[in-house]
Amino acid sequence: MVNEKGDTVVCIRTESEVQFSKRFPSWIHRLKEARKIKPSEDAAGEFIEGNVKATPGTLHQVFKGLIDATRLTDAHFEHLINRSMHDDEVFIREYRSFPERPWNCAKDIAAMVGAESFTGVPGFFENNFGWSISGREGILIPYRNEFNQIVGFQTRIDNPPNDVEVSPGSIKGLKARVKQQPNLVQILIDGEIIEEVELELGKTQSVYNDGVGFVKLVKGQRYFWLSSANKKNGTGAGDPTPVHVAVPVNELETWETGHLRSASSAWITEGALKADIAVEHISKVFDSEELVEIGTTFLAVAGVNSWRSCLPILKNMKVKHVNIAFDMDAMQNPYVAFHLQELAKQLKREGYTANLVMWNQEDGKGIDDVLTVKRYPKFKRLF
Repeated sequence: MVNEKGDTVVCIRTESEVQFSKRFPSWIHRLKEARKIKPSEDAAGEFIEGNVKATPGTLHQVFKGLIDATRLTDAHFEHLINRSMHDDEVFIREYRSFPERPWNCAKDIAAMVGAESFTGVPGFFENNFGWSISGREGILIPYRNEFNQIVGFQTRIDNPPNDVEVSPGSIKGLKARVKQQPNLVQILIDGEIIEEVELELGKTQSVYNDGVGFVKLVKGQRYFWLSSANKKNGTGAGDPTPVHVAVPVNELETWETGHLRSASSAWITEGALKADIAVEHISKVFDSEELVEIGTTFLAVAGVNSWRSCLPILKNMKVKHVNIAFDMDAMQNPYVAFHLQELAKQLKREGYTANLVMWNQEDGKGIDDVLTVKRYPKFKRLF
């Protein structure tokens, strides 16, 4: 968030001496130079106000049209197969590739459901030539709600830009940013540029300046919501943020759209693709009696800080027991640990029982990796 004067921001990742919120961890930072605040505008200079998101029924109708009007490229199919998926699973789960000509795709969908249905659907927007779809080349991953309605998509983009990870060490105020892709990096201390250097991807470099810190060039964000926020007649992906309900593919194939999925036990993890893979391999690790106890339903949130969005779904599905299974390497991040703790406290307040699911990081980063190599994770009872 940025204040009206543009000289103060609230950040959810970088701590400062002044905390803005404990419920949603964030910190206040003062800027040396005020940002210019102006409303979003289109090419004609008109103010853009986003649409209210359409009902789940309308979202499902339009998004099913998007699935019917697109295909999955060979490269994207191979990626999913390499993630331990089978051909029929890829087909039944309805993964697609973002269309090369989204404006033509929008015309095809309009012929199926009517262009009037596009208002309030994330990703769809109008330009001078008509309706189009906002996005980037990559795999379209459907997010299904507890009624098997497709209410959103994330795109796993093909070529994410590089970013910089910073470990300040003993250098307070150490920052870094990519000045020019792919690897020209500016290193800053207290806002002042001290060096520009070309970094090797994945290699940590030391910074010396009355102390020592570290910077590393890494691949940037790969997953993005299908969204047309700040575009003419567009709609953002949030309010509410989609939560994906993943079930084994043999159950998905017979799950009637509009029928509520009930489950006494459910898992919570991060990312729909991970959840789809994990739920398909869980029966290869646990026997039938164990599956009755731990469940074969996964709820995938977009990020660990989005855990609140799954609470009404847990309640609606009549879940009583929850297995929390976020990435093990992320557990070392204090930001993730905070949200994990807050999730656990809220689950306890609402009367759930819960396990924290853990495993050896050598067996994989996420719960999907662990189950695909048939390793048995450990369950730590929280309450």
